[in-house]
Amino acid sequence: MSPPSPHALAERLFATRWFKVLWIAVLAVLIVRLWWVHDSLLVCWRYGRAAYVHQGIRVLPGKPARFSTGELVPQRMEAVVGLAWFLAITFVPSALLVFALRGYERLRRTSDGSGPRVFP
Repeated sequence: MSPPSPHALAERLFATRWFKVLWIAVLAVLIVRLWWVHDSLLVCWRYGRAAYVHQGIRVLPGKPARFSTGELVPQRMEAVVGLAWFLAITFVPSALLVFALRGYERLRRTSDGSGPRVFP
């Protein structure tokens, strides 16, 4: 397995300004649309899965963050879950995109590595 060329498709794509802006927008939409998972992780960590599923405990909107029991969400817990959630939502899709682009580029190359494979 040869290392990717210095001008790999993923590197060329991420070098363009329009793609960077588009990718940041996609990640921002993912974070906002999937924030409920962050809240459910907070409830499951504090009270357990049964409290979220069966008792209906949720994180209420607003600051400071509160559980539906009235208890404040511990700041350290919120910081740890928030950071982990942000890193997971930003790095996992980015890594999947890079690996998909590298796989696509690898499939499209000829056996001697000179350029894209031409299919009849």
